[in-house]
Amino acid sequence: MVEEMVEEMVEDTDEDTDEDSSLNISDFAPSELGNYWIYDVDSNSNGTPEMNYTATDSLYVLTSNLDAFTLGANDDNVASATMNNLLISGSLSKSGTALKYTGTLELPIDIDIDLDQTLAITDLIFIDLDATNGDIMYDFSSNYSDSVDIQGTVPLEISYSLTTKKENFYPTHSINGTSYTNVYEASLNLTIAISGTVNFLGVPRSLNIIKPGDILTIRYFYGENIGLLRAENTQTFELSTEAIAFLNLIGGGVDIPTSLTVNSIEELNHYFIN
Repeated sequence: MVEEMVEEMVEDTDEDTDEDSSLNISDFAPSELGNYWIYDVDSNSNGTPEMNYTATDSLYVLTSNLDAFTLGANDDNVASATMNNLLISGSLSKSGTALKYTGTLELPIDIDIDLDQTLAITDLIFIDLDATNGDIMYDFSSNYSDSVDIQGTVPLEISYSLTTKKENFYPTHSINGTSYTNVYEASLNLTIAISGTVNFLGVPRSLNIIKPGDILTIRYFYGENIGLLRAENTQTFELSTEAIAFLNLIGGGVDIPTSLTVNSIEELNHYFIN
């Protein structure tokens, strides 16, 4: 369902080009108090019924100080959509030609184990008006150690890479039948690998826990004098075959999800800009 919506709602017939040098980053991130945006959210997962839902997110400027601002969501400051949840989990700033984000990102790994799944992010670039199509705007890699209790302590090594890339710029672009001017398209990608050292019959053994690969991709569109127009999100993870085999050996079966894919779309329905 979500895949069909992507094809129907975003028309890719617009000619892409480099943006006008007179554009200002402030026009893509209106940050005055009183501004708000309402998004329709549609989430779909083939194997996880609770991730099949529709919702409405209301985002608004929560605080604003010169070129720095924060966003809030709904009455409880909890967003239903992936991109919106990211936006409210930190602060945004307009610096030169760039819109930057500093905050946190939750790993989209739906496994009931005591794993620290919060990544700290500094100066991630959502938009850079000086970038050309295909440019990597932000590229950060790191790793950290953790442990989980699976019939004893299992040390883990988590490595990840987070990037954003400018995809296109459209003088005019149609989304869900509405034509917008000066639309900036970009993508965010989070890749992760998790390995652990397990003790099997008294012998330490290293194995992959999460199959290395992309666990989060977001393709997003910002419009001049509006802000975020649309985001297409894919969250996915897969336990490695060796991890599944180990869990079967020690527990007689796997009682946690071995894989998960969630596709969702958040799309602007209504907005107010001072």
